[in-house]
Amino acid sequence: MSASDWGISLLVFLSVVIFLQTLFNVVRTILRRRKESFTQETRRSLTDLFLFTDPALLWRVNIIALILLPLLAYLLLGSLPITVLVAILIAISPRLILLYLKKRRFNQLHSQLPDTLLMMASALRGGANLGQTLEGLAKDLSAPMSQELSLVVREQRLGVTFEDAVSHLADRVHSQDFDLVVSALRINREVGGNLADTLQRLGETVRRRLMMEQKIQALTSQGKLQGLVMTALPVLIILALMHIEPAATGALFDTYKGWAVLGIAIILEMLGYWGIRKIVSIEV
Repeated sequence: MSASDWGISLLVFLSVVIFLQTLFNVVRTILRRRKESFTQETRRSLTDLFLFTDPALLWRVNIIALILLPLLAYLLLGSLPITVLVAILIAISPRLILLYLKKRRFNQLHSQLPDTLLMMASALRGGANLGQTLEGLAKDLSAPMSQELSLVVREQRLGVTFEDAVSHLADRVHSQDFDLVVSALRINREVGGNLADTLQRLGETVRRRLMMEQKIQALTSQGKLQGLVMTALPVLIILALMHIEPAATGALFDTYKGWAVLGIAIILEMLGYWGIRKIVSIEV
C-alpha cells in the first residue's frame, strides 16, 4: 500500500472517530438535559402525590426499559413498526402513569370533600376552633384528604399564615370546589361570620354536584365503552388476519407502503377516539 493510500485511510479513520465522538457528545448532552427535565417534573409530581421516590431511579428504570423492551419486541415479532410503537409507548409511559395517579387522587379528594366539610361544621358547632378542627380531621380522615390537611397544619406550625396555607392547598389540588372552600375560609378569617353554616351549605352543594357528576358519568359510560371497542376492533382484526392470512397481512409490516397505511390508520384511530371522548365528556 502506497503512502497516499495510508494517508487516505488515516484521514477516513480520523473522520469516523471525530464523527462518533461528536455524536456521542451530542447524545450525552441530550440525555443529560432530558434527565434533568425528567427528574424535576417527576419530583414535583411525586411530591404533589405524596410519593417519596427517587426520580433518578425512575429515570434509570425507564431508560433500561426503553432499550430492552423494544429489542425484545423486535426479536419476537421481527416488525420495525411494532418495535417503534413499543418504544414510543415506553417513552411516554411515565407521564401517562403520573397523569393517571393525579386523576385518581383528585377524584378521591373530590369524593371526600363533602363529608370533610360537614365534619368541620359539626366540630365548629361543638365549640372547637378552626385550627383544632383541621388538626382533628387530619388525624381522623383517611388519605389523601388527611395528607392535605396535615400539610396545612404543619405549615401553620412552621409560621406560615393560615391564608397562605389554605392557598397552597388550593394550588396543589386545582379544583373549583376547593377554591370555593378556601375563599370561604379566608373571607371568614377576615370579616367573621357563622363559618359552620357556610361550610355546611358548601358541603351540601358539593355533594349534590358530585351526585350529578356520578349520574352523568354513569349515563356516558356506554359511549366511552363504545369508543374503546371501536378503537380496539381494527387492532383485533389485524391480529386475527396475521394468524389467518399471514402472507397477505405481512405487507403491512414489511413494506414502506404498509408502514404508511399503518401510520395513517393509527392517526385516524387516535382522532376518532379523541372525538368520541369529547362528545361524551360533559362539564358540570
